[in-house]
Amino acid sequence: MKYEIFVSDKNNYLNIKVLETVTDDLLKDFIEATAKKSHENKINKFLFNLQSAPDGASTVVHYDFVYEKSKKLGFKAGSKHALLVSLEDRHVYHFVETLLLNAGYQSKIFTREKEAIEWLEK
Repeated sequence: MKYEIFVSDKNNYLNIKVLETVTDDLLKDFIEATAKKSHENKINKFLFNLQSAPDGASTVVHYDFVYEKSKKLGFKAGSKHALLVSLEDRHVYHFVETLLLNAGYQSKIFTREKEAIEWLEK
């Protein structure tokens, strides 16, 4: 399994744990699966745990998913997207954070899971 998606203990956010380098195809797979799980559980808060997943997806694919496909998949404007990343990859994921913010989503990068969860639960 290249990723895992599960509902938090309090049923208030989805935890998406990516287990290998994010490629264009892997990004497509886990974003589509996240949207499906989000609709099934009526959850609009997301913890993307990317600590073991360096970003290898193209900027064009990131842009397309944030501005086009995410809306078609039903991600709601204003939904919260915490990006939990390693210290080494923090600078790489800033682009994704910026895309999400500019597209009308709430997004923030974290390197500590506890802080990411606290932000999601506010």
